[in-house]
Amino acid sequence: MFDLRNQSRRAAASKALVALIGATGCLAAVAYAASGPTPGRVQLPVAADAAAGPTQGSRPAARPPRPRIVRHPGKNTLSSTVSFRFVTRLPQQTLRCKLDASAWKPCGSRVGYRGLGVGSHLFLVRAESEGKRSLPARFGWVQSQPRSFLIEPDPADLGRLYPGAPPVSLPLRLSNPNSAPILVTGLRVAVTADPPGCPSAANLELIPSSASPKAPVRIPAGGSVRLPDAGAAPPALALRDLPVDQDACQGVQFPLAFSGEAHG
Repeated sequence: MFDLRNQSRRAAASKALVALIGATGCLAAVAYAASGPTPGRVQLPVAADAAAGPTQGSRPAARPPRPRIVRHPGKNTLSSTVSFRFVTRLPQQTLRCKLDASAWKPCGSRVGYRGLGVGSHLFLVRAESEGKRSLPARFGWVQSQPRSFLIEPDPADLGRLYPGAPPVSLPLRLSNPNSAPILVTGLRVAVTADPPGCPSAANLELIPSSASPKAPVRIPAGGSVRLPDAGAAPPALALRDLPVDQDACQGVQFPLAFSGEAHG
């Protein structure tokens, strides 16, 4: 609860879904044998007019231009359904698409996939024209798996809340019970009930944490962190300064709940 009379705050911790990502992959290098003549055999010269290669001054046909992917899922997603859209520079080109280890298949300017499993995925699309293939355009992403983590209010050093005052931060302790690190990408606060005469929707401004996909908060496996100590601003509250009588909000308590998302 958030008490406007004596500034004491109490709120029950809530669980939020966490996306725990486990990306795996491997790289391999293949060494090719030298292309020189086989030992013990004599390599005879070939007459110029019998050479199989292109004549002097000619150039091999160029590859078709590579397609450009203009629509794709996020780098981390919970959805098992994704879609892609791509464009080519030459309209007469034939397009072929490939997902993970599947075979190349003809495709139009867009394609979608359903029922994908958790883990890393790779999509490729190439153009073909007059027997030539373009280099493939590619996009990799990770489908994450929901997990749970704990959000516990840590109400030390709360500021004063009154109309027109700066927002009051709500310090939190975030705990990760999983066996791998997680990255918190969002935290929010909500009011679960309104006191008589002081509706929260009209009087309170609810400000989410600064944690985001571009600026996540990392929590080690089995560990915990405190906001704002971990480098991100926690959620905050502000009491709006309205041109009406707000005396009904004096001394009231607002029950609060927290939620958020994360990826591993």
